[in-house]
Amino acid sequence: MKNLRCKYRIGRSKRHVEISSSKDKITYTYETTVVTECGEFKEKEWEKEVEKQAKDLLELDILELLKHYSLKELSWINTDEEAYKYALELYAARIWETTQWIGYKEFNSSLNKSEIIEQISLI
Repeated sequence: MKNLRCKYRIGRSKRHVEISSSKDKITYTYETTVVTECGEFKEKEWEKEVEKQAKDLLELDILELLKHYSLKELSWINTDEEAYKYALELYAARIWETTQWIGYKEFNSSLNKSEIIEQISLI
C-alpha cells in the first residue's frame, strides 16, 4: 500500500502563446502538483491513484461515506465535486483510523452500520 497522503500542493501557472499574423494570443492555465511520500503527481493522476488504491483494498464504500460525511458536516463544502475531492484527501490520510479526528466516533459508527447492512443482505 502506497502512502498517498497529501503533504502539500504546488500550483504553477503556464503561459501559452498562439502566434498569428495579426496579434499573438496569450492564455494561462493553472496546474496543481500533489506531493506525497511516494512522489509527486499531477492532481488528476493523484486522484486516480487514490481511487485505484481504494478499489484494490475494497474500500470504495469508505470513500463514498467520507464524501457523504464531507457534504453533511463541513460547511465550506457545497458541491458533490468538492466533497469527493476532499473525501479523497481524507481517504489518503486514512483519517477514519485516527482516534484524534473530531469525527471519529460519528463516522465509525456510520461505517459499522453500513457493514452490518451489507452482511445482512448477503444472508
